Amino acid sequence: MLPPAGPARRVFTTALVVAVIAFAVAAGLAWVDRGARLQTTGNWLERIQQEAAAAAESLDADLRHLSGLADEIAADLESGELPLTRVEARLEALVEHHPYVFGVGVIFRPYAYAPDRRLYAPYIVKRNGVHRMVWVGDVYDYTRPEHDWYHQGTARPGWLEPFFGQASQAMLALYCTPFRLPGDEAGETAGTVCIDYSIEDVWALVGALDLGETGYAFVITDQGTFVSHPRRDYVRQGLTLYDIAERLGDPVLRRLAQRATDLRSGALAHSNELTGQDSRIFYGPITAPDWSLAVVAFTAEVPLDLSDHKRRQILITIALITGATGLVVLLVAYRLDSSAVLWSGSLTVALLFLVGVAHLWTLEFAEAGRDPPEAVMLVDRAGIQSYLAGYAEEARLQRFDDPIELPTGVFIQAIRFQTAHDFVVTGYVWQRYTVPDHDDLQRGIFFPDAIPHEDIREELFRFREGDSEVVGWYFKTTLHQPFDYSRFPIDIKTLRLRLWHPDVAHHVVLVPELEAYRLIHPTALPGMEPGFRLPGWQLQRSFFAFRFHDYRSDLGIRGSARVGEFPELTYHLTLLRNITDAFISNQIPLFVAAIMLFAMLMIDTREKDRASLYGFTTATVLATAAAIFFIILLAHIDVRRRYAVEEIMYLEYFYFITYFTIVAISINAFMLTALNDNRFFHYRDNLIPKLLFWPLLHGAFFVVTVYVFL
Repeated sequence: MLPPAGPARRVFTTALVVAVIAFAVAAGLAWVDRGARLQTTGNWLERIQQEAAAAAESLDADLRHLSGLADEIAADLESGELPLTRVEARLEALVEHHPYVFGVGVIFRPYAYAPDRRLYAPYIVKRNGVHRMVWVGDVYDYTRPEHDWYHQGTARPGWLEPFFGQASQAMLALYCTPFRLPGDEAGETAGTVCIDYSIEDVWALVGALDLGETGYAFVITDQGTFVSHPRRDYVRQGLTLYDIAERLGDPVLRRLAQRATDLRSGALAHSNELTGQDSRIFYGPITAPDWSLAVVAFTAEVPLDLSDHKRRQILITIALITGATGLVVLLVAYRLDSSAVLWSGSLTVALLFLVGVAHLWTLEFAEAGRDPPEAVMLVDRAGIQSYLAGYAEEARLQRFDDPIELPTGVFIQAIRFQTAHDFVVTGYVWQRYTVPDHDDLQRGIFFPDAIPHEDIREELFRFREGDSEVVGWYFKTTLHQPFDYSRFPIDIKTLRLRLWHPDVAHHVVLVPELEAYRLIHPTALPGMEPGFRLPGWQLQRSFFAFRFHDYRSDLGIRGSARVGEFPELTYHLTLLRNITDAFISNQIPLFVAAIMLFAMLMIDTREKDRASLYGFTTATVLATAAAIFFIILLAHIDVRRRYAVEEIMYLEYFYFITYFTIVAISINAFMLTALNDNRFFHYRDNLIPKLLFWPLLHGAFFVVTVYVFL
């Protein structure tokens, strides 16, 4: 039922139109936002899946071609087209026409080549980019039981499990096929033809995939053994995916191992409990050798336009509050004559604006969970190695020396803000040097942001552990880091401890020693003192990251890698300001002032008896308003002094709104006592300004919040 004709009907109709339009806009924006995120994520995952499939096909084609070359030699030996005296020449011709072949050889059974020669195994292998002839029998007796590749190669054709070749001095993926010589008995083979695919080539192929900053790929055999992985020690140690799944207690990796070794294809969602990273794992078979390729893509690296998403969320909030306000006004239109209904509507609208402000704060605090835009978060050894492989390749293209990786750890005990832009940090830092590879490196570390006369460092320990030398220091340093206070007190601060090695003449890249931490999940606060507290702040995350910084200088060292985007190791701490403390110290005076101003507004009246009872006069209102103004002004000046900022802070807009409210209350008192009738000020003894006080005040807070955060 519609309200009666007149002002109530017009208010109802207008509010209904506004509510419908606002809710329709909110629904449309939500649909667009959801569609944009799903489309971007879907396109990204589809591209990665296509790249993985293309890489698998390319690797499969290469391996089929190589196995075909070995099969041809075996067939020619069996038919007699390849005389034994021409074996070496055939091998040389093959690598000449196929220079990408890493190695190829013909391995004869004892005395199969000649009655007077027990072992004959010519093998051409690539060393330092040049093919050289190696006689495997002169290197070691390949017929001994421990050399599985020979025994499997003389028994049946196929690709063997990767192993370290003593003759080639490299990790190899080996295809071997047996052969017989003309006139041999059917039950015995004369030897095997073997051809090598270098594991380095597999690494190069999968490393070239564009999987984000820290995404990576790996290849396993049908037994789960790693052929390629960013953690090269997995390959060298002959580990399997089952071993890693068991070590981590990860059922998803165990399921991946089962499906991949069955040569199936598909995708799995994975959440690493240690690192907190969510990822999608795509896997598919490489049919020629019965291998599988798996690609790990981290969802945090989906190229979403986060600024557009946040903007749409703010616009959705505006539309929802506008629509809800329309509904409130629509309901109030039925009882415009009831003061209780009018006050209920006024306070409800004010509450809606307050909820909107709080929601925008939550959107802003959601920024704390995002990776720093100028850095790559390092929470997984495979991700680190994947990134460094790409960096090392880029360094070689620019003719820099290969980077020297130096494991480094940090443990923070205490932090204290000294000024708005300086903070004191105490804790421990250590480095692990490989002996004797790092003997020529200086032992030390320094913090480029440290204030020199407030930087203390003492060596605590130095000891040998196997082939490593571990050196640790205690430090207490004051770091200078300019912070942005434009959104104070809705503050998210990222404290960065930048780490340099003092030996800048060498291409040293510090990498986090993740193995030193029990948990490396950022929210588990690795590297922080248990029970750490920083008054006024909540510690959200701690993590290592590579920060990209172009120093635009070689620091006097010609050919220094720091000229480009050098991966500088940083230890990040994400802090959220305790909003309760901030509001108690900064907003309570404004809240009390608003209450007092509203009380002044409520006693404004044209009735002489009530005015006499309340002591209301225009002069009294002006005097009280002036007193409130000076108190708020002093608080405002104190905030500016404490944070010493040049820009206008978010909190200051609340002061500006309070100043305007003081002026508005003063004008209202003057207009109320004016002789000429004014429907806005004089209607029902100043009811309209009283009803509008809280909605307009909170609405102004909402508007400036949108302005600052949009």
